[in-house]
Amino acid sequence: MKALHKHKIFAAVLTFFLLVLVFLASRLSRDQQVPKPPLFRPNSQFAIGVNYPWRSYGGDFGATVWGAHNGISTATATAEVDADFQHISALGLKVVRWFVFCDGRGGLTFAKDGQVSGIDRYVINDMHSALELAHKHNIRVIFVLLDFNFAQKSVWASGAQVGGHRKVIENVAYTQSFQELALAPLLSAFGQSEDIAAWEIINEPEWVMTAYPFWQIKKIDEKKMQAFVLTTALFIKARAKQPVTVGSASREGLQYWQNSALDFLQFHSYPNLERKNPLDTLVSDLGLSVPVILGEFPSQNTDKDTGQYFDLMYKNGYLGALVWSYRAQDKYTNLAAQEPSITAWHKAHPGAKP
Repeated sequence: MKALHKHKIFAAVLTFFLLVLVFLASRLSRDQQVPKPPLFRPNSQFAIGVNYPWRSYGGDFGATVWGAHNGISTATATAEVDADFQHISALGLKVVRWFVFCDGRGGLTFAKDGQVSGIDRYVINDMHSALELAHKHNIRVIFVLLDFNFAQKSVWASGAQVGGHRKVIENVAYTQSFQELALAPLLSAFGQSEDIAAWEIINEPEWVMTAYPFWQIKKIDEKKMQAFVLTTALFIKARAKQPVTVGSASREGLQYWQNSALDFLQFHSYPNLERKNPLDTLVSDLGLSVPVILGEFPSQNTDKDTGQYFDLMYKNGYLGALVWSYRAQDKYTNLAAQEPSITAWHKAHPGAKP
């Protein structure tokens, strides 16, 4: 009996030490993982990707103003995004551009005076789930914090306000409330994540700026928008290692953001814009001091296939191109028709992908 007892003790001790060795080996392996190469930095590899851009506009990260939460951490959304990302990765598209707070209808909370009072209790979990899925499929995410519709005139839909938050851009105190109470928690949680390719402050801000004559709305002075972008970029860079950008509505819009502390510039191009700003232009001819990517281009209603867009950006010295789109339902979206072109380009340029 004593011999049997000693044998059990020896076996238990041996099991314990084996478990310790397995734990230490796993830690060592994790610590020795090769960091992912940076994207959208000078001399980075060319990156091809896709605008996701949302599963549900304004509803992917946090509850909406109507009270419902169907964000990415819910079982249904997780399963759908998992399948989408598996497909995206299989196409060789390793970057997705994904909208977060959009026009303010989801995720953010506001005080009575319109200042940002924080993020709701679902946002961190939703973003964590999104990044887990991105990591699983070797995808990196550009998180687009705001859409220009955030600053559009407020609209009441089903008893709740969407848009109408221009003061967050125009008023310093309101801007600080957004930075300190909404951005700071995100940057604290995810500012070191290698699964985030970049933070994009706002999508196509030019549409709500005085310099753009379209749409009969009260516009934001360009200097105030520039100040918002600059201070927000500096706020992010002080707390996160990922690069920061803005999504310009056209190549002409890049002029507004050259002195905004951005790590790379981004513009969007559609057929009506390309006539004035041909894509077959060397990036060096733009006279900019930071890298540039093409953040949106159509997969439908265009005379070029996606591979041709990639080729133009690649040969002219840009650092990436993201096709529009995977899930948006509009006249410029038909990614399925472009899959043969994407696959062919990817195979022809094995060294160009991240």
